[in-house]
Amino acid sequence: MILLGISMVMLAGLSNAVMDKLQFHWHWSIFSYYNTVYKEQFWNPKESWKNKYKSGTDYQIEKFKFSTTLLVFLTDAWHLFQMLHTLLLFAGVSLIGYFSNNYLELFIYVLISRIIYGLTFELFFKIIFEKK
Repeated sequence: MILLGISMVMLAGLSNAVMDKLQFHWHWSIFSYYNTVYKEQFWNPKESWKNKYKSGTDYQIEKFKFSTTLLVFLTDAWHLFQMLHTLLLFAGVSLIGYFSNNYLELFIYVLISRIIYGLTFELFFKIIFEKK
């Protein structure tokens, strides 16, 4: 179960890499390059934020109930991966904590998880999600 927790933290790092790549390096990412797979209306943050609102309403009226709050993760990639990041990070650390036998073991597992989180983020952000 601790390995499952560490895996969840690793996937949280991947989700964070998606969020940062979309937000800060959209034009240099695979998400903009492979536009047949990654539809710009969902993936490009300069466009996807509009998905929360009804067309032609000056972005004042929600597209569907809770599209700007509770269900915002259904409207665009950035918010979807933000939700996954938070959920996976909390769940992973909770699993690690629940199955650890003492505080030293917990500290070591959380430290290992943090290192794996960082390595996963760097791998995906700087290499895998970069347009070649």
